[in-house]
Amino acid sequence: MRKYALGLTVMLLALLLAGCGTFDPVDKAITKLRPTVPQDSVQDVEGPFTVELSVPKRAGIDEKFTLIASLHNLSKTRYELMSRPRVFHYLIVDSLGNRVNTITQVDSAVVRSMRGETDINEFFETRIDRIGTYEIYAVAEFSIKEDGKYKDLTYETEHHFIEIGPNS
Repeated sequence: MRKYALGLTVMLLALLLAGCGTFDPVDKAITKLRPTVPQDSVQDVEGPFTVELSVPKRAGIDEKFTLIASLHNLSKTRYELMSRPRVFHYLIVDSLGNRVNTITQVDSAVVRSMRGETDINEFFETRIDRIGTYEIYAVAEFSIKEDGKYKDLTYETEHHFIEIGPNS
């Protein structure tokens, strides 16, 4: 029994270490999304984080399209973040102001480490089945650990518009 527990512990530790230090080609490709900040810039009053959302300009009716949301840690500080499995939830609103889709996650907490000057990027596929112009934005909700206590933070991305038509 003891050998089994030791073997299981070693396997879990190896998986944890392998997941923390692997090369991520998607992260490298998304690096272009991170805003460039001068080295001597002053940190934002809201903290060292910024958020960004990438939305296509057009899509066809009921055609899948991908939203890319990014949480940027612009500081050199490593933070312990607690959030849902997905940091962002996405809101889609029609031209009358009615919510068409609100994409959220279940309330289970995930704790992860975010190194300084890194990003958390999330990809979400969705579709809209009616012609029109839609407003899309995302909200990041998470907590960071400072001085042993968690501090709740909420960031909203810029609002983007997408045209849904018969042909993309």
